[in-house]
Amino acid sequence: MSKRTFINQFALIINLSSLTLLILTYISPFINPNLFWQMSLLGLIFPILLLANIIFAIYWSIKFNKIVFLNLIVILIGTPYVQRYIGANQDVLDENCTVIKVMSYNVRMFNEYGWITDKKIKNNIIEFLNKENPDILCIQEFYSKEELILKELKYKHIGIENEHKQSNSIAIYSKYPQINKRKINIKGSYNTCIYSDIIVNKDTIRIYNIHLASHWFKESDYSFIKNPILETQKFKSGILGIIKRLKVAYQQRANEVDIIQTHIMQSPYPIILCGDFNETPMSYTYEKLSINLADAFVLSSRISFGQTYVKIPTLRIDYIMHNNRMKSKNFTTYQNVNYSDHFPISSEILLPIP
Repeated sequence: MSKRTFINQFALIINLSSLTLLILTYISPFINPNLFWQMSLLGLIFPILLLANIIFAIYWSIKFNKIVFLNLIVILIGTPYVQRYIGANQDVLDENCTVIKVMSYNVRMFNEYGWITDKKIKNNIIEFLNKENPDILCIQEFYSKEELILKELKYKHIGIENEHKQSNSIAIYSKYPQINKRKINIKGSYNTCIYSDIIVNKDTIRIYNIHLASHWFKESDYSFIKNPILETQKFKSGILGIIKRLKVAYQQRANEVDIIQTHIMQSPYPIILCGDFNETPMSYTYEKLSINLADAFVLSSRISFGQTYVKIPTLRIDYIMHNNRMKSKNFTTYQNVNYSDHFPISSEILLPIP
């Protein structure tokens, strides 16, 4: 066997393996982690698998090998999933629509425990929010000792879970009246979901703000993820520790999202859903929550990977979704706003005039 033949055969084995994994990745969002949690791991490596197979497609095209068509077919099948990571930036007309600006931001408790050394973080966040001035503002990891409802934010209508407790919470601020404010109780869940029914120009919409179960990664875990080669002595323990936390979080979020999605399906009003999902677009959580809803990032983001989590490049775990009857434009990820471990996101939502 010649050296060239050996290289091609080895490349073919690796390519077929990566294609198989990519196909399984397409299936993974439909598998409940409580049934087979290992499938959820594939969603994390979807961009890597996609890139690998694109490289193989280029390699086989140079070799004039028919295997290139197999790569192209599998890649094309995944086109709808690719759109979840890149966005389309479509032009939308405002005619016969009411336009409201919606923002979602995990503020990491306004840096209450000094994760960032800058002591002005809380003031910086408030200044940023007042400058952007969204019509509806959903905050996750809401917390403030002295002024829990943050009067510095100029909103008449506020819905806060745990309003009178000094703890990690969640809030909906609105320029429009909130006629009904409720919490969805999820047994055994540390995080939560609230919703407010809001009147906009005599029409009623329901805003959900959710913060799903976290992975509870330690700083050592993030260090390992970024530089696994530098942590060779702790490689096995590092991998096992991360996988254990992922398993628990996947299954917890699956329980949370099943309850939330059932509640959403029973809503008498059109829906806007905001929040920190703690999941990638290739996940059971995303697939379940996006039933009958459109992802504002996919519809109207500038072409980018839309990273919303500061510590891991390209990771998008914060979302704004809305009913398919609505449209969205100007989706923005504020990647220059480094006041939390999340970047804020916003979108202009176009509501059909009743």
